[in-house]
Amino acid sequence: MKNRTSSSSLLSAMLFTLLLGLFVNPLNAQVNTEDFNQKGNFRSRLFFGGGFGLQVGSVTLIELSPLVGYKVTPKFALGLSPTYKYYKYNDYYGSSNDLSANVWGGSIFARYSIFQNVFAHVEYETLYYNTQLSGNPYYLRQYNSFFVGGGYNQQIGGNSAMYFLLLWNLNDTPESPYINPVIRIGFTIGM
Repeated sequence: MKNRTSSSSLLSAMLFTLLLGLFVNPLNAQVNTEDFNQKGNFRSRLFFGGGFGLQVGSVTLIELSPLVGYKVTPKFALGLSPTYKYYKYNDYYGSSNDLSANVWGGSIFARYSIFQNVFAHVEYETLYYNTQLSGNPYYLRQYNSFFVGGGYNQQIGGNSAMYFLLLWNLNDTPESPYINPVIRIGFTIGM
C-alpha cells in the first residue's frame, strides 16, 4: 500500500506552497499571553480542521481525517484526529490479485509553536485494516505508528490556516502503511 509517486507529488506541492508563503506577507498577529488568558474560555481555545485525499484509477484511495484540538497555551496544543480510508487495487493481470481495504482508527497529537508559523509535532496513531484479497473473506489487523516532526502554518484568511507536516514514523516496519518521511497537508480553523 506504499505509494512513492504520490509522496513526491505531495512534496512538490508542499515546497511550492512554502515558497509562495515566503513571498506573501503573513497576516499573523503576535499572540499576547495576557490576552490569551483573559479571553481564554473553552470554546475560544478549540480549533478544527483536517485533511482529505482522493485518488482514482487502477488504485483508488479515499481518505477523510478530520481533527479537533485544544490550545492549552498560546504555544502548546493537544488534539484528536479520527481517520477513515478506503483503498482498492485492481490488478491489470486479472482479478486474482485485486485488493480492497477499509482502514479506520485515529490519533492523538501535540504541537508546540517554535516560531510564529513553525511548530514541532508528535503523534500516536492506531489504524485497523479490514482487508479482502481476491474475493477471500476479510481479515482484520492493527498497526500503530509514533510520529515525530514538525510543520508550517500558513494563514489563508481570518483565523484559518493551511498546514504542512513533515513527520518521521519511529515504528517503521515492512508492514507499515507509510514511507518515511510522511508528508501531510491540511487545514485548520481557529488556530
